[in-house]
Amino acid sequence: MRFALLAAALLSSLALCASAAEKTTLRLGDVKGDRFISLRASGQLDNLPYDLKLTSFDSGAPVQEALNAGALDVGFTGDLPFLFVFAAGAPVKAVGAWQNNPDSIALLTRPDSGIRSLKDLKGKQIAVNRGGWGHYLLLGLLERAGLKPDDVTLRFLGPVDGHAALASHSVDAWAAWEPYISSAIVVDKDVLVPQGGGNGILSGYSYALARESALADPAKRDAIADLMTRLAKAQTWAAQHPQEFSHALSASLGFPEPITARWITSARIRPVDFNPRVAATLQQSADFFYEKRVLPKNVDVSKAFDYSLSRGANQVAASEGAK
Repeated sequence: MRFALLAAALLSSLALCASAAEKTTLRLGDVKGDRFISLRASGQLDNLPYDLKLTSFDSGAPVQEALNAGALDVGFTGDLPFLFVFAAGAPVKAVGAWQNNPDSIALLTRPDSGIRSLKDLKGKQIAVNRGGWGHYLLLGLLERAGLKPDDVTLRFLGPVDGHAALASHSVDAWAAWEPYISSAIVVDKDVLVPQGGGNGILSGYSYALARESALADPAKRDAIADLMTRLAKAQTWAAQHPQEFSHALSASLGFPEPITARWITSARIRPVDFNPRVAATLQQSADFFYEKRVLPKNVDVSKAFDYSLSRGANQVAASEGAK
């Protein structure tokens, strides 16, 4: 009897130890992996108290689809793709943010296209990602030039197909973002269409999104808050070590270093204070897309944000901004 009791106690102790050693797993989706690479290259993935499983995508839309389908817990993507899935009722919330240089989202053309100004876009075929940065930018640029959306022909293509369409002369211009812009300029010798006084159209914000089911899990919630802090530190490191970060991007993604060097110089990614002012920029975008009949209904984005996990990341952003 004494032996049986000791055996039972030992088994119970082993079970508790195994349970304590079991790590939470966060399933993360990233666009081209640049945020994940900054996390790894900066050492922020060392000694994680949870497991991180990465899936990399070509653009923000499939990240959103995977989140909506429950295949991811957290996804990194631009603000505008998030707007559409939130409007459609996807169970996700923005839990963190960072900012790209808005001019790193731009309109590309070939040198032989005859496009020298925004007014030259009239009658042209232009590739954009439906409902994303490229679509929003183009509509804003057309408005700036006094043109209407039906003055051009839009071809709704993802970034890989958009690049191929411009290279094959199937379209005259392509609204793209980094690293696709740097690749097209360095490799294909494409050129930027002058934007008539700077961007001033896009906010440049990207978000970390989390499924509501992950936010309801205390262990995953703690892991997400920790990941937000580590990401802010990684982005600060990347900005302070451009050569090391360029080399890490090149080695991981297979881009030549002239492309990755131009990419990070152009994008100038930095952590930001995640607060209701960020939400106000998304509301402005929602109103613009509704006005242009891209978004089918008017959307109040105030419930799309959860600021409670960003304390650590905000402290990093504040510290960096004070320098």
